[in-house]
Amino acid sequence: MNKKALLIGNDINNATESYSWNDLILGLMEYAKIDKKINQINKPFPMLYEEIYLSSRRAHSTSESRLKKYIASMTRKLSPNKLHSLILDLGIENIMTTNYDLSFEKTANLDFLKCINKGFIKESSYNLFRFHKTLNHKIWHIHGSQTVPSTITLGYEQYSGYLQQMRNYVASGTKGIYKKKDFLPIGKRIKDGNLSYESWIDFFFTHDIYIIGLNLDFVEMHLWWLFTYRARVIAEKRFPVNNRIVYFYPKKYEKVSIHKLEMFNVNGVETIAERLQGNFKMGYYERIIEKIKNGI
Repeated sequence: MNKKALLIGNDINNATESYSWNDLILGLMEYAKIDKKINQINKPFPMLYEEIYLSSRRAHSTSESRLKKYIASMTRKLSPNKLHSLILDLGIENIMTTNYDLSFEKTANLDFLKCINKGFIKESSYNLFRFHKTLNHKIWHIHGSQTVPSTITLGYEQYSGYLQQMRNYVASGTKGIYKKKDFLPIGKRIKDGNLSYESWIDFFFTHDIYIIGLNLDFVEMHLWWLFTYRARVIAEKRFPVNNRIVYFYPKKYEKVSIHKLEMFNVNGVETIAERLQGNFKMGYYERIIEKIKNGI
């Protein structure tokens, strides 16, 4: 039986917090001193962020580090809710999250000063190896952490660089990239029984992964690339991959999400619909967590 891992998105915060992602974007525009009337329609956030940054840079010589520090300061306002406790109580050691905030760490009573990167490779821009260690869990902040604002993944340029780093780690190998260690392609490491789990990416080939509260639009190109690469490995029988990846989504959004569900299906990601009554997200996520607890 495979071990389990979780991938948690920002929507679990939305179950209780009134501060939304859109509020963050509007606040960022105000902080960057650019026109709030900027057109956001049909612009993926990494591209919109580039527009915000470049506009502010040209008009006010704003440094990107200032914008990221602002975002980090906003996420510090988020407080844990019941869902963070229920997720930790599942007893699953490895929790990957796209969230910058430290709600899981706070729930686990990890002091802020001890929220330091325990990853094998100490990264300043990307997040292949970054995690915080609590008593019973590893919290992998795959989009960066508020503790190191430079790691917060926002713009198209950073997403593209991240994908390059991921592809080296998975497909090509990392000879000469890191001072501490060269990683062989992941297929070679799996065949040789030499997978050390120093990156969250390893779990996508070995652990049953449950994805909760993550929209996973196609703009998340690094994750979709990972799904696609894994699917090709299985279809072409390059090396053994026997784990499950399960994506939970609200049943009420099934019709408008059909294009995404089709892509999950072709990439070997299982999808499970759960009822969402009105906007009562707490009950929705509680039912999903119970299903994971019972082994679905």
